[in-house]
Amino acid sequence: MLTGLEDAGIIALWAVALVRAPQGIRSREQRPLWFAIVMIALAMSTHLDPVTAVLARMVPSAHWIDLTTHLFSIVDGAAVLWFILQAARRRRRTALVSGAAVAVMVVLVFLDVAAAPHARNQIAPSPDVPSVPDAYWWIFFAFHLTADTTCGLVCWRHSRRGSVPPSLRYGLRLFGTGILLASLLWVLKLAYLGTRSPVFAPLFSPLTGAEALFIAAGVALPFLIQMRALLRYHTSHRGLAPLWRDLVAAAPDVVLSPGNRLRAATVPIQLRLYRRVIEIRDAMIVLRSYVTQATADQVRRHVTDHAIPEHLADAHITACWLTAALHSRDTGQIPEAQTLNLAGDGAHDLTEEISYLLRIAAAYRSPVVHNYRASLSGRHH
Repeated sequence: MLTGLEDAGIIALWAVALVRAPQGIRSREQRPLWFAIVMIALAMSTHLDPVTAVLARMVPSAHWIDLTTHLFSIVDGAAVLWFILQAARRRRRTALVSGAAVAVMVVLVFLDVAAAPHARNQIAPSPDVPSVPDAYWWIFFAFHLTADTTCGLVCWRHSRRGSVPPSLRYGLRLFGTGILLASLLWVLKLAYLGTRSPVFAPLFSPLTGAEALFIAAGVALPFLIQMRALLRYHTSHRGLAPLWRDLVAAAPDVVLSPGNRLRAATVPIQLRLYRRVIEIRDAMIVLRSYVTQATADQVRRHVTDHAIPEHLADAHITACWLTAALHSRDTGQIPEAQTLNLAGDGAHDLTEEISYLLRIAAAYRSPVVHNYRASLSGRHH
């Protein structure tokens, strides 16, 4: 069941790295995170059999592959710790991280070169098998354990601050959990180093997979929430389109930025939606001058007669008087100044305003308003 967990986790990491690549490369703030994810994915990938097989054809000695992988892993651990400290505004310690990483790499190379000739840099099952000394592994594992534990604890501590947005808070916790799983992995490897017990080895791969999945989820969560928000903006923008088209056709002066569609498509969707909300509201203010008190009373009776649910009644009333105003304008009625507050008091924030206008837009296409529109046409003829 857990045999493919490591592969799944590494694939998830690469997927997140590829999806975040455009933003990670362009944004100075996002670049360290993206670089750290790529480094983690690369370090984990070098342990996979297909990658090892490719490297074996490129490098004459497996020993050099192992040493390079370990040195690369130190860079990976330092990169992640550097990013976390930067994000937590602890920049003074980044020089210490870089210095420690370079020192550990130098020591590992020295221990490797000073050791007796050996085919692989692996923990020897017995003293009779030539390999690097145990000091090599103690230093290697201790560096990772210290770096990863620090990263995980900083992530969790930072996520508890009240100023952190919910998406980032949960993302940090997922990311921190993944890093702390890596710490558990190093503890198990230290236990294996001290005992050489075969009990620990089968746990390494699934734990690595779980670590990768949690890290990928932590990095992807804010991005997915952002994508969900963009999708919601697009959906709202399209939902308001039929109402908006009819209103701005009757009151073209309310359009804030007339232009071709290609130019409009380059404007961020949040700004386009905000403009559409303003233009609808401005058009409602213009069109209310075509509505008399008698029409307003008639609209209320029409909606009441159709037994519209209470929470939708106001939206249907607004859609009906807008329909009446458009009809009056089209038939040449002269607008008159009036004090009716037909446009409503407005919402407390943009999200609430969008929801309110979407209810009006839905009512505008409803059978109740369609019947009212038909009655106006019949009355006119």
